[in-house]
This record gives sequence, structure tokens and C-alpha cells, in this order.
Amino acid sequence: ALLLTAPLPSSPEAPKVQVYSRKHASFGEENVLNCFVSGFHPPKIEIALLKNGEPMSGVKYTDMSFNEKWFFERLAYAPFTPQKGDVYTCRVTHSAFKEPQSFRW
Repeated sequence: ALLLTAPLPSSPEAPKVQVYSRKHASFGEENVLNCFVSGFHPPKIEIALLKNGEPMSGVKYTDMSFNEKWFFERLAYAPFTPQKGDVYTCRVTHSAFKEPQSFRW
């Protein structure tokens, strides 16, 4: 039997977005770019990692998970080698936003 301990949120909850590298970033050194998106509802969401406005290759995603209040979280990540002048962003599309939002690393 499934036991619900908290009511499902009734209105969309905007995601909180953190964009960070796995280790201290240095130009020309391999690293991993992470975009951790949390605290959102409903679970339908699109997360894209971009380099200079173009989708990055090699992006992977963790399974969607949720907390005790039924707010969801997910991590998108990709290998990258930062170069001077490159701009990295995480673009998030969710029903709580009027339009996709971009968060810069």
C-alpha cells in the first residue's frame, strides 16, 4: 500500500537552479559542469546545458527524485574544458516560468 504523508502541491513551484563545476575551474583543464535543479513541481521539466548558446554534447541526467514534500530534483552534467571567453549556461523550461530561464556558470 502507498502511504502519502504530505499533500501534493496544488500550484506549480519554480525550480531552484545551481550551476557549478565539479572541481575548481582552470582554463584548459578537463572538468564537469553540473546543473542541479531542485524544489520544483510538477515533475515535467527540461534542462539543457549550453556552451555559447549551443547545446553541449555528452550531457547526462540523474534519475528524477523527490523529497518528503513532493518537490522534485534532478542533476544534469557534462564533461567540459573551460576556455577563456566561453559562456556556459543551464537553460530550464518549467511550467512555473513564463519562458525558459538561463542560469550562467
